[in-house]
Amino acid sequence: MPIIPILIAEDVPNDAQHLKKLLSQTGLDLQIDTADSTRETISKINANKYDIIFMDIILGSDPETGLLNGMDLYASIDPKRRPQVVFVTAHDSFSLRSYALDAADYISKPATFPMLCRALNNAFFRMALPINIAYKPQPEAVYLELSDRMYHRMQFRDIYYIQKVKGDNELAFFERNTRIDKDGRLSPRTAKKTIKEIIHFLPESGFVQVDQSTIVNIDFIASLYKDTIHMTEGPQLKFKVTRNYIKELRQKINVLD
Repeated sequence: MPIIPILIAEDVPNDAQHLKKLLSQTGLDLQIDTADSTRETISKINANKYDIIFMDIILGSDPETGLLNGMDLYASIDPKRRPQVVFVTAHDSFSLRSYALDAADYISKPATFPMLCRALNNAFFRMALPINIAYKPQPEAVYLELSDRMYHRMQFRDIYYIQKVKGDNELAFFERNTRIDKDGRLSPRTAKKTIKEIIHFLPESGFVQVDQSTIVNIDFIASLYKDTIHMTEGPQLKFKVTRNYIKELRQKINVLD
């Protein structure tokens, strides 16, 4: 199997590290390089030959290059030197332009392993490489009956964590764009479910229970120190992992001792 050179152009270190972690799980012989600005990305593309580039769209403008974002950067590359590109961003509004640039794929943040495998398989097909990564597609959302008795779409990738509401047989879902009430307090969506019930609806490899009342999204875990996890973002940035759940957590986030 050939060595496949890949460039990750991403200015958020945690996001770049997350992509590297997912790529390492493919079992392929990959040579992974990173760049954290439009200038460094251009320099590395000019100096090296990459087969695939994972390009953050909001890479940041650069007065010297005059480029506004990752899409402008890719469009500026000599077509003869262009790698296969997978655009990565938290802003879905760019998806149409990604196809206009003939991208191999488009991934919304935070990337998941099935998303990454799909993108790589698309790129390999275009490169006529006889590689197809086998993976089990996971559902990206669930329709859940919430406290208003209506079924609402719950996007897994947007959930930071799920917590039992004290004193109630109810769960609160802390997500990106969680509503703020008139007093400036978070007002998460809630459902009449138990931790035991909801954990069966969640992608097994994407979430982990850290105590009797809390489940967190693994994609938002930045680090683990002893029995405490630190999150990359969200309304609560630290969680203490109780003894009953620390072993499973370490296995799921692939801790190397």
